[in-house]
Amino acid sequence: MKEVALKKYLIQIADRLTPESTLEDVYEQLSLLSDIDESEQQEKRGEILTQKEVQAKSREWLR
Repeated sequence: MKEVALKKYLIQIADRLTPESTLEDVYEQLSLLSDIDESEQQEKRGEILTQKEVQAKSREWLR
């Protein structure tokens, strides 16, 4: 994750913290935002599968 994105994500998370928030909550949110960012980058690079491709691969894995 780029430093700029990290800072942006931490600010977003900090704005939503409550007194009950824990460090684990922050980590989970940061991990989720990082995963979304990575997925968007994969999509831009064309590294995606169609629903039919996923179903076909799933059938192979379940054999």
